[in-house]
Amino acid sequence: MKNIKLAILKNETFDAHKMWVKACQKASINYDIIDLTSANWLSLLGDGKYDYYLACPPGTVSFVKQMYDERIYIIEKILQHSVFPSFLEISLHENKRYLSYWLQANSIAHPRTFIFYNKQEALEFIQTSEFPLVGKINIGASGHGVRILHSKKQLIKYIEKAFSSRGINARIGPNLAMGDYVRRLKNVIKNPGHFKQRIEIYKKIANDPQKGFIIFQEYIPHEYEWRVVKIADSYFGHQKIKRGDKASGTKGINYAEPPLSLLNYVKNISEKYSFNSMAFDIFTHNQDFLINELQTTFGHVQAYICEKNGNPGRYYYSNSQWYFQEGMFNTNLSYDLRLQFVINRINNF
Repeated sequence: MKNIKLAILKNETFDAHKMWVKACQKASINYDIIDLTSANWLSLLGDGKYDYYLACPPGTVSFVKQMYDERIYIIEKILQHSVFPSFLEISLHENKRYLSYWLQANSIAHPRTFIFYNKQEALEFIQTSEFPLVGKINIGASGHGVRILHSKKQLIKYIEKAFSSRGINARIGPNLAMGDYVRRLKNVIKNPGHFKQRIEIYKKIANDPQKGFIIFQEYIPHEYEWRVVKIADSYFGHQKIKRGDKASGTKGINYAEPPLSLLNYVKNISEKYSFNSMAFDIFTHNQDFLINELQTTFGHVQAYICEKNGNPGRYYYSNSQWYFQEGMFNTNLSYDLRLQFVINRINNF
């Protein structure tokens, strides 16, 4: 195996890169951390010094997301360095506007999405819209900023706020649906510095309301949505159970076996667009699969993503057939698996 040197491209948050660090340390891989938000980021890249650049796509505030995407584009497309996840995967991550354009342009089925930059157009849309309707903010995972609108009165109020000086905010604060309150409180007590940094992140979110445009999505009746994950040649799947009006962010999980037709669907899209780190949130509607979200990095509070007959594992495709392999493939929030993909790429280059 060749002597590997990697660069971890840190974003604006204090801990988003720690899983890459842990994965490299476990695998005894040499690495440097580069702050991609730094003014001298280009000079830090070290032309030819690194075999791969490991990205940490941000998902908190819009201006940092735009900055990070722009710089990843330069690194991969202009400087021709190897980046993981890829620029395409990162550009689709936490950008619901762009994702809807991309899905529509590529004729990939998804819930109908309506994006307005003109207040009058948005108000005229009310006359023909069907309820309920989903209001979304452009950036925000785990159900942040998702609101189910049930009436014209709610819709008008939502539009007025979106085109006002206030704008529309994401949920600010921890995701209470994650539960495990005792452990999380203990972590706060043990790490007051961590708590202080988390408060700073919440302040940034509060100061980044969505203004001047609006995103609506048709409401797809559902009891669950599928979460199917593709990392390298490993596939994982479970159901995200709806609580209230939505499944995103609830952390309700049913380890049902994903149908082979769903695995084939995700495999075909992933191969066509070279996705090697992607979570698909998918509705089943009228015998069709509809993509609701795509996220190239994601959390999972459980130790594994997929199981069969009560045993954790993964699905993989070989000799025109799907197989299930038992094992713990999602250690370190699946970053160990991601790193192994990168190592294999380097060694096989």
